[in-house]
Amino acid sequence: MNLNSLHLNYLTPLLKWRVMDLESLRKECISAPKYKSFHRIIRNLEKKKILEGYRDPYSRKKFIYLSAFGEGRLSLKENPTALSGETLIHDLKVSEITRSLYAQGFVDDVELEHLIHDKRNFKLTYKIIPDAILQLEKKGHKYQIAFELELTRKSNQRLIEKMKQYETSSFYHYVMYFFPSENLMEKYIAQAEEKIGKEYMIKFMFFYHPQLSSGHHNPEDIKGIYQGKKITLSEVLK
Repeated sequence: MNLNSLHLNYLTPLLKWRVMDLESLRKECISAPKYKSFHRIIRNLEKKKILEGYRDPYSRKKFIYLSAFGEGRLSLKENPTALSGETLIHDLKVSEITRSLYAQGFVDDVELEHLIHDKRNFKLTYKIIPDAILQLEKKGHKYQIAFELELTRKSNQRLIEKMKQYETSSFYHYVMYFFPSENLMEKYIAQAEEKIGKEYMIKFMFFYHPQLSSGHHNPEDIKGIYQGKKITLSEVLK
């Protein structure tokens, strides 16, 4: 299958966001195409194995992403986006949440993990690569915020090692952890305070998002803890 300029228009947003629901992708295309013609082209790209799809059982949205074959057709070697079946749900939600924050104007830019890997010596210089980097400017200051989505509980050792790396990295001004439940968030906080110490928790924020599966990501409704105080995500990002 020869990819033409129309196909590239439909596929280009996936290079940044990696995986998107159909309607969001349609709106991001240059001069958003009509619904029927857009879906016809997408179905054809799926049949030709350029794209793969996933139906979210909770939101009922259809998500699509480039297959390994599709990446080959686009000659993506420096920063491949192909998703693993093992991490699909995690990566889908990282993309969905951060894209929502960007679309609502709460952050100025988002850099997902697959794009970060393209930078030479990034891990050597900055020690750690998050799920995404959120960039924003407040009161004349530019901030780099590491975004980490934790859907399940990691081992205590992995958690502490990663947080210690963040704590000593001068690249990230803050680290934002997201959880699907308040209970999981509180367990992480308790472990971090015990192993790292409250005095070293200044750059860490913790949020829980019970509506994570719904696809609705309103920062006003996302609550969390920062330096022992209850906050909402919108309070931080505003």
